[in-house]
Amino acid sequence: MSRRITRPTTARTEPAVAHVNVNNDRCGRYGTCQAEAPDLFQLTITGELTYRRAVSAEHLDQARSAVRCCPTLAIVLKER
Repeated sequence: MSRRITRPTTARTEPAVAHVNVNNDRCGRYGTCQAEAPDLFQLTITGELTYRRAVSAEHLDQARSAVRCCPTLAIVLKER
């Protein structure tokens, strides 16, 4: 299976209370993060994962859930 690049996006609508990072070497592109936090993570049709690095207070619970459910522990959430 070929590895696809994970790319963060920089779109912001509210002040960030946390930041997300995904380890490309660990990420298996299973889509669990997208299921848990669809406003933050998206798998493209080509298998790439895109995500919003800046997490607003509105999406913090979704981000925490994505971190908790990631089967490869590839997601890191740094809260301010």
